[in-house]
Amino acid sequence: MTPTAPSASSPPSDPDARDPARRLRRMARLCAALVLAIITLSAWLRLARSGIGCADWPACYGAVWQAAAPALPAGAETSATVLAVRLAHRVLAVAALVLIVVMLASAWPPRRHGWRPALEAGALLAVTLGLAVLGALGAQSLLPAVALGNLLGGFAMLALSLRLASGRPIDAGTGARVWLWAAFGLVLLETALGGLASASGSLLACDGLSDCWAEAQDGPAWSALNPWHAPALGGGAGVQWAHRLGSWLVLLLAAPLAWRLRPHDRRGAAAVLACLLLQAALGPLMASAGYPMALVLAHNVLAAFTLALLARWL
Repeated sequence: MTPTAPSASSPPSDPDARDPARRLRRMARLCAALVLAIITLSAWLRLARSGIGCADWPACYGAVWQAAAPALPAGAETSATVLAVRLAHRVLAVAALVLIVVMLASAWPPRRHGWRPALEAGALLAVTLGLAVLGALGAQSLLPAVALGNLLGGFAMLALSLRLASGRPIDAGTGARVWLWAAFGLVLLETALGGLASASGSLLACDGLSDCWAEAQDGPAWSALNPWHAPALGGGAGVQWAHRLGSWLVLLLAAPLAWRLRPHDRRGAAAVLACLLLQAALGPLMASAGYPMALVLAHNVLAAFTLALLARWL
């Protein structure tokens, strides 16, 4: 018996073809994975340049900022590992850009999915192009503002990708939304302070909250809060104090919020709580261990996840 050919009016067998919104969410999940890899590689390059994980720690930390050694140690910029990481970063960045353009084309016109996905895909492309321009213009700059722009731009890309992948935000009521915006703003500020602490050579400025406060009584200790201020190794105790205090404030504000939102998004709430608790444990461990590269990278990735997961709920 000859099989009957499908009629022209038969629905396509591919579920993504029947549901363009589902296809867009799948592309957004792939984009989030690419962006996470890009964030990690970018952080490695930035931290390796500052001396994190160098062989003669802590004497080798911050050689790029010292007046006596304005350049990196010989071979640091051309080592096989650095070149491989930089190449992988560029390849993934190009792949993410192509995918984002396809996502934007899929999200428009807005009548297909609504205005929210279309605008978020447009914002994702704008941030990506902005980071490309920043990378081209500020590749050799040591200003913390450049590092901070790259850090927050990458985190914004991850947040937008996860928002596109998750569909509609949860509806937890006006009171929870105000609390959510406050927690998101505090985590964003804490992320910026962490970026400044790393980019301004402030990691070894002090040890512990009380010690950082005592060191911060000196006026110049707060100069590292200005991202346009040239880094000075050993300064910036004020940034460290603000960052360490902010970590406790984030935990006290965001953890109860995640617990409250469990009925609306159980998996998301569990992920936020896990990130917060891991960050609370990782911070002191990282400092006591002398800032090994693996722990600093984990700290960076957890910060990106925390900010992006909170952004999904906005």
